[in-house]
Amino acid sequence: MKTIAARCLALFVFMLAALPAAAEEFISSYHSVVDVARSGELTVTETITARAEGNQIKRGIFRDFPLYALDKNGNRTKVGFKVLSVERDGSPEDWRTENIDGGIRIYTGNADRFLPTGDHVFQITYTTDRQIRFFDTYDELTWNVTGNGWQFPMRDISATISLPQGVTPTDTAVFTGPLGAKGKDARMMTEGNEVFFASTRPFYKGEGITVAVKLPKGTIDPPTAAQERSWWFRDNLGLLISGIGLLLVFAYYYKAWAAVGRDPAAGVIVPRWDPPEGVSPALVNYIDNRGFSGAGWTAISATALDLAVNGYLVLEDLKNSIVIRRTDRKIEDSLPVGQRMLLSSIGAPGDSLTIDNANGVKVQKAGDAFRAAIEKEHRGKYYRSNFGYIVGGLMMSITIIMATLITGNFDENEIGGIITLVITAVFFAIGATTFGKMRRSGKSLLSRIGSIFFMAVAGFVGFSVIAGLMATLFLDHAHDSGSLAVASIGLIVLINVLFLFLMGAPTPLGRKLMDGIEGLRLYLTVAEKDRMNMQGAPDMSTQHFETLLPYAVALGVEKPWSATFETWLASATAGAAAAAYAPGWYMGDYHNFGGRIGGFSSSMASTIASTIPAPVSSSSSSFSGGGGFSGSGGGGGGGGGW
Repeated sequence: MKTIAARCLALFVFMLAALPAAAEEFISSYHSVVDVARSGELTVTETITARAEGNQIKRGIFRDFPLYALDKNGNRTKVGFKVLSVERDGSPEDWRTENIDGGIRIYTGNADRFLPTGDHVFQITYTTDRQIRFFDTYDELTWNVTGNGWQFPMRDISATISLPQGVTPTDTAVFTGPLGAKGKDARMMTEGNEVFFASTRPFYKGEGITVAVKLPKGTIDPPTAAQERSWWFRDNLGLLISGIGLLLVFAYYYKAWAAVGRDPAAGVIVPRWDPPEGVSPALVNYIDNRGFSGAGWTAISATALDLAVNGYLVLEDLKNSIVIRRTDRKIEDSLPVGQRMLLSSIGAPGDSLTIDNANGVKVQKAGDAFRAAIEKEHRGKYYRSNFGYIVGGLMMSITIIMATLITGNFDENEIGGIITLVITAVFFAIGATTFGKMRRSGKSLLSRIGSIFFMAVAGFVGFSVIAGLMATLFLDHAHDSGSLAVASIGLIVLINVLFLFLMGAPTPLGRKLMDGIEGLRLYLTVAEKDRMNMQGAPDMSTQHFETLLPYAVALGVEKPWSATFETWLASATAGAAAAAYAPGWYMGDYHNFGGRIGGFSSSMASTIASTIPAPVSSSSSSFSGGGGFSGSGGGGGGGGGW
């Protein structure tokens, strides 16, 4: 009994151990016949015997074939490829193809039909060209028989290279193992114009075999000059489109900028101690920045100060909030539209607007109405964005980039490089234009534009060169036209972002007012001793300080202007009355008032902005406030076998 039980247990254990092996999917035989024509075209027939168990091989197999090869100089060339026939078990089989990264995938079988379990013989026949490499003294065919990306182990691999009649190879070589290996696990035999290769061991998943045949020079017809031109055009089509497109985009933008984007010539900048042409503080901010700065909150802060100084408001500076309170003074029709809108947003005399988180929505509505009123009245009067020209350039650029991507056949690394260079181009363009805006004076317009272009292009090209060297050293990136096409796309994006900032131009009236605003900024920031030497400049007084304080806030120079006032308050000539200065329009800490009011006005805009509620997320629901999940909103990625 014990003997019988022991034998049964041993048989059971053996069967358990044998089950996984019985269900294994593998390639028992992989044989490739490569017929080499005098023209250099290859006709390849691959006969693959595979075991199907319904795991990965359910409907059929797929074969990936790269559409690029390296020529003798290491440049990537696009090869031809055409499927002639697909068979299974001796009969024609359904098949289809799809593009994959750097190649094509051939699927055998039908989505609606499952294979019976067992061994199946798949035969794929195709043609390909540009696989022969022509050296100075010999020609060569190096052929990766199986590829190194198979998902199954292979037991036997063999290949037959059939050369044109009368051609005998002068040398042969074989390489086996994983990608990059130089194993010699194969037999080789030459018989007339045919060379046979056969593996001497089973191959694991990811291993393959590559054969090389050296041919006497001239046995394969070299490509004609017309063929070479056609192939060169095909290999470099993406570079041609992107390169010519780069020149067209630059020419378009430059011509458009020369026609409508040039700033009118600046006048002579002289210090002035009054606002130009009676322009309000909010409008000064709008004109100076060619649109509101700080989302318009700086202009609103300057407007609130101006209304307070003129008796329409009282500002209360509390620890955690700011209160703007209407006085009894009647709103005059002569007030600028922005000031009238802000007063109406606060309410009737005695009403107030508290700037804190609890009133964020109300503050936001008041700000939106304020900005809309000013922009409606003044849009296009002082500055033209010339946005139509930008749209034209963007459409041209998008068309060129899409055509380059379609014809350039970029691989994963190059697509990643395109994304990186696009981001880099935007970064350098924004940085350069920001630097150019900071250089408001001291240089001619042409000099400033030139410096912006030089900084952006030089920075971008420098980054691209360094990135290319790093990729070559560490990623073994092939030298090909795709890299130059990627750089061209980056430069196209760079030009678009640059001209997005440069295309707009002030009108003649706007240029005149900008000159006056620059003179006011100069006066507000100049040292006290220099101000005293200005002929006709008014003496400092509380009224003079208060009149110009809102404009200092609008221009972002309230701190030096307040510091000047504080110095005057502390001087002996100011007198005791000035030293005790306490304006009725401001309720807060009067100690060190000059510095205090400067700090208050500079922080007012940020205080307002911090109260604005954040946008509500559109992805929160999924039936409840919890927000859903297991990947939640939008599409996701994944895949499996065939």
